[in-house]
Amino acid sequence: MSDKPYYGVPGPGVERVQSFTEVLASTDLQAKIPGGVLLKKGQGVLKKGQVLGRVTAEGEDKGKFLAYKPSATDGTQKAVCILDNDKDTDYADIGASAWIAGIFEESKLTGIDEAAKTALKLCYFM
Repeated sequence: MSDKPYYGVPGPGVERVQSFTEVLASTDLQAKIPGGVLLKKGQGVLKKGQVLGRVTAEGEDKGKFLAYKPSATDGTQKAVCILDNDKDTDYADIGASAWIAGIFEESKLTGIDEAAKTALKLCYFM
């Protein structure tokens, strides 16, 4: 979001402009994980279109989702879903919704690679 001067009616003030990134190439054939996902805290702001992996290693974070990382060994090296809204994970674990199926603009996704494309079997990339 950015601020810029507003000089139109009804008077002086600040106009707020919010940018919107659409990662879906089509609204057909999309599906989300029922109940959503729990993002692990401490990852900063994860942007819409971030590929996510799920922690499968034993420990307190098991079952939580992190940004997909091919070099990881905790389970997040396997892509599971794609985040559908920006989420701030700085202060706490936070719930989010994520796609498991859809038609996506590949260039607008974060973390997508060939292994992620293979793992996301119900997703198509343009």
